[in-house]
Amino acid sequence: MKFGSSLSLAIALSLGLAASAPAVAQKKKKEEAPAAPKVNISKEVRTALAPAQIALKANDFVGAAAAIDAADALAKSPDDKFVVSQFRLQLGTGKKDAATQQKAVLGMINSGAGAATPELPKLNFYAGNFAYNAADYPNAIRYLGESVRLGYADNSALLLLAESNFKTNQAAAGLPFVNRAIEAETKAGRKAPEAWYQRAASVAYRAKLDKEVAKWTAAQVKAYPTVDNWRSALVTYRDSGRVDGQAILDIFRLMRATKSLKGERDFFEYAATTNERGLPGEAKSVIEEGLASGAINRSSRPIADMLALASGKIAADRASLGTSERQSATAANGRLAANTGDAYLAYGDDVKAIALYKTALQKGGVDVDAVNTRLGIALARSGQKEDARSAFGKVGGARADVAQYWMTFLDLAI
Repeated sequence: MKFGSSLSLAIALSLGLAASAPAVAQKKKKEEAPAAPKVNISKEVRTALAPAQIALKANDFVGAAAAIDAADALAKSPDDKFVVSQFRLQLGTGKKDAATQQKAVLGMINSGAGAATPELPKLNFYAGNFAYNAADYPNAIRYLGESVRLGYADNSALLLLAESNFKTNQAAAGLPFVNRAIEAETKAGRKAPEAWYQRAASVAYRAKLDKEVAKWTAAQVKAYPTVDNWRSALVTYRDSGRVDGQAILDIFRLMRATKSLKGERDFFEYAATTNERGLPGEAKSVIEEGLASGAINRSSRPIADMLALASGKIAADRASLGTSERQSATAANGRLAANTGDAYLAYGDDVKAIALYKTALQKGGVDVDAVNTRLGIALARSGQKEDARSAFGKVGGARADVAQYWMTFLDLAI
């Protein structure tokens, strides 16, 4: 999905400008109140435009073009140039000719006439849109940026400005405009389309902007919390190649919590990740969950082998936990407590895991970000949401994005 746009061929009516062009064949009625700054046209230009007005009414575009060009050659003052450009806009609209419309809009912008001032936000938007449709992205950025600066309220300007930056490989510069468009929709009491989030996330991913990928996929999930969106967000992050195995394990855990594990690959890789880290209980329970739900086939040899491998380790692993738990209380640092907490977390004993992670943090000598992540998971799974938020909020470094995904999960949990 892209934010591209095409101008309506009724641009003159949309602008509300062509209709305000002063008639050259008759005087304004005295009782009419001026709706815009007074426009003073020279006698020469007024005379030259008279046949253009007649030709436009008759749809004689060739005759109108000749008369407008003649008037343009005579235009010297800002007002003259502005009015000639208005007539050219009518011509372009009648001919359905974007190039003529673009020339007219630029002419009004550059005329310097006082009558152009209140229309500049809209005129710059149309100039930028014309440039965008012509693949002239630098000028699209120039005019759309000016339109936004002048306060043009339509989100199309923000979205086209974002897309123009994307087209010129300036993802980081374009993404804030998508964010502004979403904020404007929210402020107006509307929900931004899901496609806006998808586009931003896709651009960030291709540009390898890790923080932005996490931000936009999390934002999409928060706005549209479907299982498919959870899966898309977490798989994109998991497979980015920019997170280590320990962080991937906590992404798998969140996929499990959001029911976004799907197919043999997910369940097998999750089980293999836990088994490799000495957590056979979690490997076994994940595979059994996949089998029970029908997500994986019981006849799969790799799955059967993984289940057998994990099952064979559980008895000895469980038997060692009590000793490890007691020793962690007197250990010189928190590493044994953290490792033992990991084991209990893998078996689903969140209460013991919480206590051990707190001990690990108190004793020190551990990866604080990793321990706080796991502490947050254990707290979240045990229903202690505020404490979980506190733990996740302390996670920094490479794991900050993982913690943010879990925070989003907490925000959505009812």
